Amino acid sequence: MRTAMLMIAGLAACGGAKSSPAAASSGTSLHSAELNRIMKLEVNQPFSAMQFMVFHAEGEIDYAALATPAETLRGGITKVRAIVDPPVQSNEARSVFFTFVENLSHDADRLAQGVARHDRGQIEAALNRIGDTCNNCHHFFRLAIDDTPAGKAP
Repeated sequence: MRTAMLMIAGLAACGGAKSSPAAASSGTSLHSAELNRIMKLEVNQPFSAMQFMVFHAEGEIDYAALATPAETLRGGITKVRAIVDPPVQSNEARSVFFTFVENLSHDADRLAQGVARHDRGQIEAALNRIGDTCNNCHHFFRLAIDDTPAGKAP
């Protein structure tokens, strides 16, 4: 049960399945409405689209089709970098947050360069690094969910 709740919370944070009100109210969200909007529309959606176009393409990659989501991703990451007060709970967490964002920024630049050069290897490597950074960030800033029945000790 706890694993399922963590997966639901993780997918909701990635713009995937929506979390139930019970899951949202029983945990502590480290997200803001602004960050959620940017991540869902300008980071997660273009990233997922590119993952599909690159790793699940039949035949050659359509490099022209990758250009728009690659630029949308870069723009979204730039907006996240501009957040002055990220929704974190300590100075250390703030530093970690911005380190993850800087890594994303560098990899999004490498991705855009690969798209411009039609360099499939560079694109795949950049997408893999971006995915790893996303997973590591979401692991570090994971929602704390208490899924024990009310009134019962774990």
